[in-house]
Amino acid sequence: MDIPVSAWTSELFGSEEKARIVRDRLGQGLVDMQANAQTSHLEAAVSSTQVHGVVRYLGGYERVSEALKSIPGAELVKPNGFRFELVRVGNALLYPFCFSKKDSNVRTAKIQNVWSVIRELFAFAPPSQQADIFGEYEFDPRLVELRPKLAALPKDTRLVLVPFACNAAGLLKPYWGVAALANDSGSLDWIIDPEPLPLPAAPTSKLGIPQQQTKHSSFDEGEQPIVALAPRPQADRKLDVPPTTEAPPTEPLVNEDDEN
Repeated sequence: MDIPVSAWTSELFGSEEKARIVRDRLGQGLVDMQANAQTSHLEAAVSSTQVHGVVRYLGGYERVSEALKSIPGAELVKPNGFRFELVRVGNALLYPFCFSKKDSNVRTAKIQNVWSVIRELFAFAPPSQQADIFGEYEFDPRLVELRPKLAALPKDTRLVLVPFACNAAGLLKPYWGVAALANDSGSLDWIIDPEPLPLPAAPTSKLGIPQQQTKHSSFDEGEQPIVALAPRPQADRKLDVPPTTEAPPTEPLVNEDDEN
């Protein structure tokens, strides 16, 4: 079933076709993230889901950037002091994050840790529409000082959030939309309602690892060498010359005691 793209995505990415490509690859990256995390959890054979959580956290950035970076015009952006690369396509800077481990309402999603880089990313979001009783915003993106790599981005860059719910059992609800950071506790004020991301049916196929040889043969289990055999000359037989079993020693042409 073909799901049409929204007008805001076509505007941000430059065209309806490009918006569709970004949406589809974004969904593929998240599915690959979950597949890798589940595989790592199963292979670890432990009861804790910490392995899944670590691989999911890393893959949320790495698998997404891997899926999007080959799109024409895509740019990898690694903010100073940030461990991962984000992707800017068109005028959109994409930021994926897990907002819940259970089936939750995305409109209640929060940023868990509002540290300096996160505040700077939200400088590319619109101001919150939720003013306090004095008519002021708790977080004003216009007052944030950007580090060099973020400051170098075009002024029309818009932060697009990609929140998803995920646990070791499955990828539950991935979305994308535009939101303002309402306050330092991580509350979000959705300016463009989060929309569900359609997902592919299967993760990207990976090349299998060749089967490694684990059995090592001992020295006496190898193949026997082939020894070259040749008949003795007829003349040696008639003269009763004893057979040669070893090569005769080589006489040196120069003795070490000889003078130069």
